Amino acid sequence: MAVAVKAVKHSAPGPYLGFALQPVRLCYHLLTCPNGAKVSLEYLDDVAIHHADDSVTLEQDKSALRRNPLSDWAEELWKAIANWLNGISGGQFCPGKTSFHLYVTPARHPGDLVKMMSNASTEADVATITNVVKMKHARLRTAKGSELFVQRFLDASNAERNAVILPFTLLNRDVNPVEPLRDLIKTTVASEIIDMLCQAAIGMAKEQADQLIREGKPALIDGDIFKANFIALVRRTNIPGLLSSVIPPPAEEKLEATLLARPIFIRQLEIINAADAERLRAVSDYLRASADKSTWAEQGRVFESSLLELDDGLIWRHQLIGEEIADLHGTREAAIRGRMVYRRCAQLDMPLEGQAVPNYFIHGCFNALADIMRVGWHPDYQSLLAEDAE
Repeated sequence: MAVAVKAVKHSAPGPYLGFALQPVRLCYHLLTCPNGAKVSLEYLDDVAIHHADDSVTLEQDKSALRRNPLSDWAEELWKAIANWLNGISGGQFCPGKTSFHLYVTPARHPGDLVKMMSNASTEADVATITNVVKMKHARLRTAKGSELFVQRFLDASNAERNAVILPFTLLNRDVNPVEPLRDLIKTTVASEIIDMLCQAAIGMAKEQADQLIREGKPALIDGDIFKANFIALVRRTNIPGLLSSVIPPPAEEKLEATLLARPIFIRQLEIINAADAERLRAVSDYLRASADKSTWAEQGRVFESSLLELDDGLIWRHQLIGEEIADLHGTREAAIRGRMVYRRCAQLDMPLEGQAVPNYFIHGCFNALADIMRVGWHPDYQSLLAEDAE
């Protein structure tokens, strides 16, 4: 199979669950591709399915939020066709082993030309399309933005046009590209976690692709492995009595940036001389717990009032632990007592609305309370932090 020399760049506007169109389609194909297939992002095309028999399905993804990319002279349509023709003539795409998809969302009314292309099944059909394009093009009174791309089609050889048009398919039915993902998931999980799982799946796909790109490798992901990992995520998330999370651990860059910013909860740890590893874990758990609280509340999985009640309960537990440490270890250095209070609180496990939470959640909530000074670890944390601020 021929391989593109360098990644191609196409962009598509419009966020879907916080993601652009291409990662959504990458995720969809990873979950639906045949056994043994891999899926790539911005490598041979916007998205491509690399089948086990060395055949390839290339997909151009177009957002139609503002204009119709399927009208007869739409620049997006003809640019895609010209790109594919160039790939065939340049030897990047193998005729007979490469199919071409144009995915458009939301669904738009297609022009006559693109409908003819998508329905073509014989070389005679392609010849007819070419003649129709020639006639319509000759009647244009003014040049269109697609002029150069249309001319590329007209200048192509019959073999090149056949290689692109005969395996061409228009995909133009989804109002929202996330909906096919929801359809895949909704029959097996509770309705309130469908979007959460969609978001997690898209995030998994995007992060894997981004990581490969950062490493200077093609963003080519194994579909079988991705499906297995997603199934494991669904099983873990769908356990009754568990407020599961799909929030991944923060990236190393985010952890380092937070530590450098020295938010109040980190300064609270500094004044008790907490170890570097404890500070790093505090940042990670704080960020993940904060994201979980927002997500669960937005999805209606917990009431906001329950989160406030949890905070009150944690403050009460902190007070009891602090008083116990003071009674038992009142003669020890203040920083040592502060570390004892912090570590006792970090080990606590409390349910939320009667449901178990991830093991980092309570620790992250304590650090969130420390960040707004509702709890502290050092006995004199308020005055010490006030001095630090000055």
